[in-house]
Amino acid sequence: MLGIGPIPCRGRGTRPMDAPNATSQFERLAAYLAGPPSSGRDGGLDAILEKLEYLPLEAAEPSETRNRIALLRAAAGFSDVFQLVSRDAPGVVFFGADISAAGVDTTFSYQARLSASGAGLSLRQAFESCVGEGVEYLSQFETASDRLQRGAIEDGLDAFDPASRAVLTEVMRLSAHRDVDWIDARQLTSGRSVPFPADLCLRRTPERRALTPPFSLSSGCAAGPSFEAAALHGMLELVERDAASLWWRGGVRGRLVALEGHAMAAGAALVAQARRGVTTRRTWLLDITTDMDVPCIVAMSCRPDGRGFACGLAARLSVETAVRSALMEMCQMELAYAVVEQKRREGGEAALNEYDCRHVARSTLIDAASCELLHPVAPSRPIAEFGPGPPARQLDALIERLSARGVETFAVDLTRPMFGIPVVRIAAPALQMEPSEVATERLASARSRTGGGDTYTRGVSLL
Repeated sequence: MLGIGPIPCRGRGTRPMDAPNATSQFERLAAYLAGPPSSGRDGGLDAILEKLEYLPLEAAEPSETRNRIALLRAAAGFSDVFQLVSRDAPGVVFFGADISAAGVDTTFSYQARLSASGAGLSLRQAFESCVGEGVEYLSQFETASDRLQRGAIEDGLDAFDPASRAVLTEVMRLSAHRDVDWIDARQLTSGRSVPFPADLCLRRTPERRALTPPFSLSSGCAAGPSFEAAALHGMLELVERDAASLWWRGGVRGRLVALEGHAMAAGAALVAQARRGVTTRRTWLLDITTDMDVPCIVAMSCRPDGRGFACGLAARLSVETAVRSALMEMCQMELAYAVVEQKRREGGEAALNEYDCRHVARSTLIDAASCELLHPVAPSRPIAEFGPGPPARQLDALIERLSARGVETFAVDLTRPMFGIPVVRIAAPALQMEPSEVATERLASARSRTGGGDTYTRGVSLL
């Protein structure tokens, strides 16, 4: 199980962790962490929990321990959990999981088995990232307990500020119906309750949907140890996607990340730890922070010949944490390329799905040596980073900063009792989603100023 390292094998590039039934082992770990049996300690389970940095118990707050128990129980409900290894970043720990929406509601039994992944420099980071992503995704599926109200589109949109209403009006024009289902959301600046289109929040069966969302429902949805932590993560993801779209599709060039300062030093140290001397790829950073003034970084890598372009995106409260997160996302994309290549070797082109084909296009059609969009056009500039503090205080500061720039934010609580892990969907309609079929005024304005990003990317999808 967790007592050994990742093992390469055939198929997806890895095999499940060394255990007769990995998911039942997670249930044992959860029960054991909740309270060791009166018969005494179990050395094998202790060893696994120590590798996960879940022991000693005295080192964690009770809320942390409760969250860890919930993560272990959630992993026990997954179809499979396994570790992976990257030839390009052998110093990074990767986890993957197979998950099924049927476990949330049997209505979704028709859904194909889904996957989640996570990465980190430690076993704990990778495990929690992977399970958190799985819980986040499964919590988006509609359940019988979701309280929805049917109502006219025009009546529901009246509750929004002008900037949000303009974007939502464009999105809702895709609906084949005048009446749609609405779910309760909270406007975060005022705290007031507003109805939000359920089809833009929940994964629903085709017969219950009035429209197919023109963007990924995963964007802006996050799990966390608390409501505030999940909401903060979801909001930062929306800022990240907005910046990515203005850069990749809007053609707004990025800035240099200066060698001076802690951010670049932290990034260089992380790359050295991740690569462990492997020199198959070249890595660099780009600052794509927008007028939202929230640090946003792109980490990129390619092979020495300029091909195999991979990237990771992150908006965070400081440049240093954005650099670290972007680099970790980049390593995950590098590993995804290796998995796709193995699938193609074993099953041919027919074995690849839509996302696999996007990976192939990105890695083969983008030439990092000649694509000017991937390189800085100006020096770095000062960014008003956010100070340290608990998630609630940081969330309030981010809400205030976005609101001051005309971006209102809304939260829908998708926490499911079966997981007991807070999941929040954040919506900020005025920000540009990526990818998305609907262009906001922000993207349209960027394109008019620059001519658009297709000049550089030839229309290749970023994500």
